[in-house]
Amino acid sequence: MAEQHVSLRPDNFSEGGGLIDDFDGKIADIRFIMTDYDGKIPSPVPCARVIFEIDGEEMEPSLYSIGGSDDFAPDESGMGIVKLKSKATLTKTSKFGMFMTSLIEAGFPLNKTEDDSIAYLIGTVGHFLRKAVEYKNMKKKSDNDREQTVLLCTKILQLPWDAEKTTAKKGGKGGKVVPKAVDEALAANIIGIIQGVLVQADGELPKKTLLSELFKNEDIKAMSADDKKAALKMASDDTWLKAQEEWTYDMGVLKMA
Repeated sequence: MAEQHVSLRPDNFSEGGGLIDDFDGKIADIRFIMTDYDGKIPSPVPCARVIFEIDGEEMEPSLYSIGGSDDFAPDESGMGIVKLKSKATLTKTSKFGMFMTSLIEAGFPLNKTEDDSIAYLIGTVGHFLRKAVEYKNMKKKSDNDREQTVLLCTKILQLPWDAEKTTAKKGGKGGKVVPKAVDEALAANIIGIIQGVLVQADGELPKKTLLSELFKNEDIKAMSADDKKAALKMASDDTWLKAQEEWTYDMGVLKMA
């Protein structure tokens, strides 16, 4: 039976039942994973793992709950969610639902969201603030105040496809994001891999499909953990993609030059 994706557009979510980390930063990576929250729960559940970058440095991953493991699971690429039972929609009261809704309310265009992938969010720069979570008629899961919060977007500073560079500051104060040095040998390797993927796709490929193909690529899988992370980060970076001469990149689509 073919996988049936769950809609990731906030306008398709159903209705479900300012403390710390005030910063400007970039969504350096986002994908769906299964996690047991470092052993805090007996069985892994699906969630969205978001890695924010501030002043050129990556933060520890932020996890956004989605729902139960009986209802949803990440797809093969990690960029989409498939339903396992009859439940067809994510809820607005899940932490992932709150996060996505906050992005739209902060200025991310709804018509640029996609049903079956969240890859388009990589590279988004915004202001993020942790806010308290309160559920009516529901008992607290924990007395830990931090666990009763969710990190949300309060303002979009730059959309992924914008050519202009935006200053990213921590706590509303700070300097420009300084790009890390790129390993030239690794860059040359990933360029060659992307060219191969483009050739197999008849010379044209949406970025979200490229990322999905790279996750399955045998040469990528054979890399060390650090090189794999760096290679996928390059392939996710719109600025890096636009700077290469081997292809053109515009509006989320790569084309062989």
